[in-house]
Amino acid sequence: MIEDHSSCIRVSDSKICNKCYSKNIIKNGTTKTGKQQYFCKNCKNRFIEFYSYKAYKKNINSKIIQLTKEGLGIRSTARILKISTTTLLRRIIKIADAIHPPKISYNQSYELDEMRLFLRKKSNPQWLVYAINKETKSIAGFHIGKRTSKTLNSVIKTLLYSKPEKIYTDKLRNYQYLIPKEIHQTKRFVTNSIERKNLSIRTHLKRLNRKTICFSKSISILTSVLKIYF
Repeated sequence: MIEDHSSCIRVSDSKICNKCYSKNIIKNGTTKTGKQQYFCKNCKNRFIEFYSYKAYKKNINSKIIQLTKEGLGIRSTARILKISTTTLLRRIIKIADAIHPPKISYNQSYELDEMRLFLRKKSNPQWLVYAINKETKSIAGFHIGKRTSKTLNSVIKTLLYSKPEKIYTDKLRNYQYLIPKEIHQTKRFVTNSIERKNLSIRTHLKRLNRKTICFSKSISILTSVLKIYF
């Protein structure tokens, strides 16, 4: 049988560890359902003969990332991948935790804006505050919270550490107190790129649509989905 590390192959056929791909494995009893257990002497990993549950496939995380970026909801993704919603939620959080913050270059210009969304219900509005590089259009940082100076400052501080040339925003009064005047710019048409980005995000992620019942129930899941999407 051909070794396929991306699928649920039988250990008795492949003779390799499903974690480190070492051949130094031995039998280690059986499970309650009669499946053969194995123990890897190389990485000390204990595993069974064959995982029938789809969530154990090696390429499941890449599929979750792909479907999340395509804007599919939790239940839709779970149905397509044939795994439970609770397993999917745990995987999304785990994948997001492994994503490192983007590296920000010095002396760059950024566009900063805030976008309203809802958490659990429309009576609980939250704001997504994020910044993009004016040249590369890449995400420089984001934060979710109430529309307060504290929420805005969580992103602005990140930008100020990189010694930016300019920070372009709308005319929200809070920005005047948080961004130094010499690098703050609020002229017309200077935030066109990030305003267009707002539309793209709302189009791709149903949970951020203006008229929808698909609200995010958890701030941690919402943050994790945005980390994967960005």
